[in-house]
Amino acid sequence: MITLAIASFGPHLLWQEQAVFSVVAILINVVVGIMMILSNKRQLQGMDELQQRMQLNAMAITLGASLVFGLAYSVVQSSGLISFKEDISHLVLFMGLTYLVSLLMMNKQLNDEGEE
Repeated sequence: MITLAIASFGPHLLWQEQAVFSVVAILINVVVGIMMILSNKRQLQGMDELQQRMQLNAMAITLGASLVFGLAYSVVQSSGLISFKEDISHLVLFMGLTYLVSLLMMNKQLNDEGEE
């Protein structure tokens, strides 16, 4: 998050629109993002099979819902049915909420089955 903030706000607040610094900040952000992905992969490998399955199912649901939502949102916006500007933050928020709700529902379902 820090590297993203620096890459986003740095050109305006820190280095007055100098392209070289912006490119370096973006590259650092991408490298940190790749490290985050690898860390997430290691975390998944350390989980038991049920936890892995739940995480992967939540990721699959999130990917599918984000694709459907993102495309529908784009079509609705381009057709003029909505007037507000689309922003990547809307999709990121949708993805986070979808992932969270998916995990909560799977945990609830697992707990309900365990009580029977």
